Amino acid sequence: MNNVAATPLPVVVVDDDWEMLILYRMLLLGHGIEHVVTFQDGGELLPFLRRSDAAAVILDLSLPTVGGLELLHSMVDQFPQLPVIIITAHAAVDQAVACMRAGACDYLIKPVKNEQVVAALDRALELSGANKREMETTPGFPDIVTQDMQMLRLLKRIRSVACSGQPVMITGETGVGKELFAEAVHQSGGSAGAFVTVNVAGVDDVAFSDTLFGHRKGAFTGADQARDGLIKRAAGGTLFLDEIGDLRESSQVKLLRLIQEHEYMPLGSDTPAKTDAHIVVATNCDPKKLLELGRLREDLYYRLCCHHLHVPPLRERAGDLLLLLDHFLSQAARGMGKPKPTYPSELPRMLERYRFPGNVRELEAMVYDAVALHERGPLSLACFKEKIGGSPSSADEAVMEQENVQVIFKGFPSMKDAQALLISEALRMANGNQGVAANLLGMTRQALNNRLRRKDATL
Repeated sequence: MNNVAATPLPVVVVDDDWEMLILYRMLLLGHGIEHVVTFQDGGELLPFLRRSDAAAVILDLSLPTVGGLELLHSMVDQFPQLPVIIITAHAAVDQAVACMRAGACDYLIKPVKNEQVVAALDRALELSGANKREMETTPGFPDIVTQDMQMLRLLKRIRSVACSGQPVMITGETGVGKELFAEAVHQSGGSAGAFVTVNVAGVDDVAFSDTLFGHRKGAFTGADQARDGLIKRAAGGTLFLDEIGDLRESSQVKLLRLIQEHEYMPLGSDTPAKTDAHIVVATNCDPKKLLELGRLREDLYYRLCCHHLHVPPLRERAGDLLLLLDHFLSQAARGMGKPKPTYPSELPRMLERYRFPGNVRELEAMVYDAVALHERGPLSLACFKEKIGGSPSSADEAVMEQENVQVIFKGFPSMKDAQALLISEALRMANGNQGVAANLLGMTRQALNNRLRRKDATL
């Protein structure tokens, strides 16, 4: 039987029968699905989907805490792009119709053959792939590559606030792409003017005023002729001030006047000039902490926070990691005039374990360096290991630990053998920590404890 459609995102299986979850996990791993997440408790599903993306959900209708049909309605409402396969032991026509009308993409009745599950999942992943292609380059924002739901909600919010004319503050860690989102605000606002960027980090008050507002001839020594500031270049467009958290208080007063009165004073001039530029600012600091520390004026804070957009770090966008990896591989190869290289299967696992303190910018730099050094065959892991900081041996061990759970049995194992092996492997990888082991197995710690008490698994 062929593998199902490839996906970097996990397939989630929800069933209150632990033995069935073991079987589903083995079946899906054996057919090319590298990431399988399982839950016995339906109440854990929605919280997981709110913090992580998924390719598809296989859902049993008969669950102890939250009913499968209720979960289906919630998923269709909150995650409309997510395909859901319903599996049930009850062959009720009215129930099947209700599930399909509610938005399920398939409905299977137990006992289900492996071929049926694989075929249904393949159809679901094709649907998920079509949805992903629609979202990879979001309409109107071709430079923002995402399929993450919180990112898509952020872009939707940008479309809503961009035309208000009020200031926009964008926050996020270094490297998340705040300038890209500032450009998205500019594009969504339909401004005919230019998008002008100014980094104000470490700029003193005179330099700030001269850069933004310009000066008149003779305003200071060396001012042999008048010069317009960047605010004039942004007329009818957007002025983006980056690193606003480093702006000096005297400059903050001038920025406040610019926002409130839409006017500014060029150096050496007694007459204020008007502007219609839209003001967008960004900082990698928490603006509330800046306020508490006295580094941001209170009146300016409330002006800037009219529309506050927070860009999440890459580590909170797990579903975007491989999407961005593929995007940067294509971009780098095209820019260097090379064919797009493939990458080894170990690379995604290595990157998923890394926290990326430099976020998207750091991933981009890693990929460009790897493509520049690449000559033939798959990409080498060496440059990624060097950037991540682990020695080749420790990185190889980490990859091997991920692979060990997929042991190739000599002959088909019994259910007891499979359960014992998976549990013992998870506990070994977690150094005996049952909480970590339960997370690896995709189950709750309580469920693992119950399993260890009931079964005589060899640990």
